[in-house]
Amino acid sequence: MVTWNDLFTQGTLIDYSVHLWRARIQLKPEDLGIDSTADIQKAFSFGCHRLAPASAFEGINAAVSGWQRDIEEHSLAFPILSGVRYVPDTQVKELQRKLDMRLREFNIAVEEFLYQYDDMMSEMLPILEQALREAAKTQEAAAAAISRVTQEYPSREKVAQKFGLEWNFFTIAIPSSKEAAVTAKSAIPQVQKVIGSMVEQLRNELSEKVAGLLDLAKKAKDGTSRTKEGFGSMSKKSALAVLEKVDRLNVLGDSVLREQTQVLRSLLDSSDLDMNNVIRDLNSVKGNLEQDIATAQAQAEKKLTGLGVRKLQV
Repeated sequence: MVTWNDLFTQGTLIDYSVHLWRARIQLKPEDLGIDSTADIQKAFSFGCHRLAPASAFEGINAAVSGWQRDIEEHSLAFPILSGVRYVPDTQVKELQRKLDMRLREFNIAVEEFLYQYDDMMSEMLPILEQALREAAKTQEAAAAAISRVTQEYPSREKVAQKFGLEWNFFTIAIPSSKEAAVTAKSAIPQVQKVIGSMVEQLRNELSEKVAGLLDLAKKAKDGTSRTKEGFGSMSKKSALAVLEKVDRLNVLGDSVLREQTQVLRSLLDSSDLDMNNVIRDLNSVKGNLEQDIATAQAQAEKKLTGLGVRKLQV
């Protein structure tokens, strides 16, 4: 009987969230008693960007993208909890190191954004106020519009509070009691669903990469490829990155997956330029990855139930 305790002999969960302020003014001209003219629509669109232009977010976006990418590179989706992923124990320490680094990058980028914030706001407000005065039918409507718009600009301190990266490692455990044993038994289908999902995730990721390589090989065969070799250096690099990730995350011991990554590595290292052979081998790898998922899941459950108590070190 496989339980949550068994699953977490090999990994832990990470719950994570990102908080950003995008400087978008959610305000419609018709809500302010003014005509929705082309000029006013242009002014509002311009206002969002002038208050916080896209370039001002580049450092923040880069840190967030890297942070999310690091999590995905070291974990598997956990299908029964939204916003949660499963991190193998072998990946926790490295992931924590990377997330700490990304958080430092993020905080520096936010500080740079905040440093420019008051100047950006001061530059934009007069432009937007002038546009509203010109578009409004009356002075009263203009004053009301300007007041509403001004209220849409948070203070620098409030903007600072809108940015944040958060994460937390945790596990699901069943206490050792008679009542808990009943609960653990009823949870078996959920645990099996999670295990099956993890097996499929890695196989699908590798299968998608193989499909891309197949497409390149077929183009090389019919003469439409950009490279004489069929696989350019970037394609090989991308494929090897997927292989490395799959090997790192294959903690459930999927033997078929392990075998096929080895086959694919040999294929990428081969100097055989006969695309007929390459296409044949790639089709074989893809076919092997797409079959016998149930056996792989059963093997994973057997492996997990045979392991001892885990010890997580961050």
